[in-house]
Formats: sequence, structure tokens, C-alpha cells
Amino acid sequence: MAVNRSEKSGPQSAQVAARERVLEVADQLFATHGYQAVSLRDIGASLSMRHASLYYHFPRGKEELYVAVVERRMRSYQTQLEQVLRDAGADWRQQLSAAAHWMLTQPHMHLGRMMQSDMPAISEESADTLRVIVRDALLQPLTRPIQQALVNNPEKRRRSVTYAGMFLSLIEGIENLPANYLTGNKDELVDVVIDFVLHGLTT
Repeated sequence: MAVNRSEKSGPQSAQVAARERVLEVADQLFATHGYQAVSLRDIGASLSMRHASLYYHFPRGKEELYVAVVERRMRSYQTQLEQVLRDAGADWRQQLSAAAHWMLTQPHMHLGRMMQSDMPAISEESADTLRVIVRDALLQPLTRPIQQALVNNPEKRRRSVTYAGMFLSLIEGIENLPANYLTGNKDELVDVVIDFVLHGLTT
């Protein structure tokens, strides 16, 4: 007897879609309020469902859901960032500039809050998992043009990941500046940051 594939896959597809909807709504809430300020009841209410139903998708509760949300977001960032760097061509200056401008088109990443507030509130195992995810998604792609820039400076080249983190923080910091501190629009400020990275303050 032939198996109707659509009937067999229907419930599974519905489960995948339901899980994706939970991740989407939880991502919005965590991004807006932070890990500690959001409860499973908040997420359930936003989905018009009982919060206990969330354990069907995430049996270990809010922490498991948060890790899944961050991983989903970072994988998306990684795919986009890798493409941006490829499209920018071979020149590391153009790659860093393209990466910085791309970052400003994304929803605020809140990496500072994640590191300083969210991660201390979860288990060390989960925090370590997220550090690896963030490193692979954002720092490693940015490390490559930085290593290219420092090809003739082995001492600094060893710190490429550190420089990538500093670059990321500088660009994200533009989003945190009060409007009255800004001189020019954000795209212009990206160019200022790139110039600062390339030439410092004295040139």
C-alpha cells in the first residue's frame, strides 16, 4: 500500500512551522527586553497560547529557547555577512566597509547586553555555547580581512580575533549613541569609524 507523503509530512511540517513561530516571537521579545525580563508566560501570551505548551518544543524551558533563538539569529547573520564580504571583492578595506554598512541595516544586535547581562543569567555550559556561536557567526568572518590587513605584522596578526571584536563593538556603538551626539548620519559615521580603524587619530 502506497504511503501518502503529504499526509505523513503534514503534522511534521506543522510542528516545524509552530516551532519557528515560537522562535520568531521569542526573538523579538528577547531582543527588545533582554533574557531576564522575558518570561515564558510573556512569550506564550504573545503567541496566544498557554506557556506550558512551549515545553513541547523546548523541554528544558526558557534557557533552551533562548539559546535556540540566538543560534537561529546568528546563523542568519553569518550567512548574510559571508555574502557581504564576498560581494565586496578582494580588498580588505572594502570588505570591512561593506561589513560595517551591512551591520547598520540589521536590527540592533545587543551584543553588549548579551555578554554582560544575558549570559551571566544562564548556565555556563549554555553561555559557552553562545560564545562559540557568536565567534563563528561574526568574529571569524571579520577576522579574515583583518588578517589580510596585517599580513606583514605577525605580532598584531596574532590578535586578529581581538581586533575583530573591537571593530564589531565600534560599529554597534554607533547604534547606542544618543542622537544629539551624532554628527552626520549613521552611514557617514561608519566611514568615520573605518577611517579611524585604518589611520588612527593622528593622520
